[in-house]
Amino acid sequence: MKGQIFLINYICDNQPMHLEVSSDAESMTVEQAQQHVHDEGARGKITDVQVSKITRTHEPGTTPGHYQQP
Repeated sequence: MKGQIFLINYICDNQPMHLEVSSDAESMTVEQAQQHVHDEGARGKITDVQVSKITRTHEPGTTPGHYQQP
């Protein structure tokens, strides 16, 4: 299993898109994120690429409390 998960947000042909990428690296540059976007098959004009590290994940089979019904 890879160590880190990164969230890549970008605009493709004026539509907001996102992509989650697993990596062993501790950080990811915008240039590396752009390469992942292109590797996933995004076509068209890609702009506003932003990348952030996801530091907390939910346990499998759990739902955050604000999504649960009383």
